[in-house]
Amino acid sequence: MLPNKTSSAVRSAINAIQHYKVLNTLTHDCFEAALETEQKLSTEKKNDSPLYGRPILIKDNFCLRDTLTTCASKMLANFRPPYTSTIVQRLIDHGCIIVGKTNMDEFAMGYIERDFTASWGAFGPVANPWSLTKTMATNEETSKTVLHIAGGSSGGSAAAVGANFVSIAVGSDTGGSIRNPAARCGCYGFKPSYGLLSRHGLVTLVNSFDAPGFFARNIDDLIYATNAVAGPDGADATLSLKPFQALKTPSESSKEKKRIVIGLPDEYDIRVLSTEYRSCWQDLVHQLTETGEFLFRRVQIPHKPYANAAYTILSSSEIASNMARYDGIRYGHHTQNLDENKDTYETILRKTRDESFGERVRGRILAGNYYLLEENYEKYFVQSQRVRRAITNDYRKLFEEDKIDCLLTPVVSDDPITLADYEKSNEIFSSNDGFTVDANLAGLPALSFPVRISSKGFPIGLQIIGPFMQDQALLSIAQRICSTYHFPFLDLSTQV
Repeated sequence: MLPNKTSSAVRSAINAIQHYKVLNTLTHDCFEAALETEQKLSTEKKNDSPLYGRPILIKDNFCLRDTLTTCASKMLANFRPPYTSTIVQRLIDHGCIIVGKTNMDEFAMGYIERDFTASWGAFGPVANPWSLTKTMATNEETSKTVLHIAGGSSGGSAAAVGANFVSIAVGSDTGGSIRNPAARCGCYGFKPSYGLLSRHGLVTLVNSFDAPGFFARNIDDLIYATNAVAGPDGADATLSLKPFQALKTPSESSKEKKRIVIGLPDEYDIRVLSTEYRSCWQDLVHQLTETGEFLFRRVQIPHKPYANAAYTILSSSEIASNMARYDGIRYGHHTQNLDENKDTYETILRKTRDESFGERVRGRILAGNYYLLEENYEKYFVQSQRVRRAITNDYRKLFEEDKIDCLLTPVVSDDPITLADYEKSNEIFSSNDGFTVDANLAGLPALSFPVRISSKGFPIGLQIIGPFMQDQALLSIAQRICSTYHFPFLDLSTQV
């Protein structure tokens, strides 16, 4: 039984999450443990971390010792890891209080097919918190609020921060899985450079693309969280060997303001970008130009047209390899539908996966194995690696030779559709993929930030992409951009 006497940050977060269960933000809660931790911290000497005592949420693909870590899959429905991921442990060490594990697409496979947390996850879809505002429509037959997609695959983390249940949440970004839902839910979504943050304890989807990151309601909190978890980790061989220099908040940075050169890539101005979202992009460019602190240049990314195909092939190939561990024998779901006289290892494996993997996961495994066939390996996998290298070089040229400080681009093309419309949709690939996969192909830092509200009452976000390992510069530029306007953040916590 949860105590309800105290008024605290953790209790407020719990009340808001419980009050808005319709959003389906969590897979599992840690409410009792969180309240106990808060009580314990209140009796200890406070450290100087700006994160001390703050409730946070973590995506359900980050391991937390002896706590269900399911990746929103039936395959891991009862999996309790014997260790805690590096990032989560370092947050705990700084005084953060884990309130729960957030809902997501199954094994974080959602964004490349469709641009939201969908019903293929074992816990169902996450709903967009902006659906609950007064400007949203209701279904005339049921008088219930019409719910919309939250973005994915880190939809639960984004929705919780967008609604202000917590001020910081952990996510992972493989092809836009932080930036997309952040744009949908009206908060900041930061994907650091690949290798800046440890992936130890993050359940792997695509080893060479996965990047842990954060959702927050201001840039300072992104910096605090990143500083808390970055640094050497012997458990992750992909981590950068360069010593980590703590990021500085705007108040700590030099007051000298040089003129920022921002690139506007022609390849991001695509046909599916709605008139309203294109206007938001153009209006911000005009507004920033008027300040005299920003210079904009049209730029080209020659190999951009091949990015989606390369990403799909490479990610599916790595997924097929990584999913081989889920055989139902070493750990995970194991079928009970056995015929001891007839079943072989192969038939047991097939039954186990049919019962525990969603259609999307099975499809990605099938596609990846096809690309990796001996007769296909050279023309698909190897060719996609060449494209990846070419795209990386395109961005390197922009930043190093053309002296572009960052790129400013859209994140999504239009307002989110309703969950009901999604259920009727036959779309397999999302045109929004093209806005976000490049940063993962090239390992670049990228930040999605909210700009304004659309005519239908949803947040419109844009993103900036910076040079490899120049995360400090990117966040500083973002702060300067966002200081030129005011965004009306949603706060459902005050309505509990």
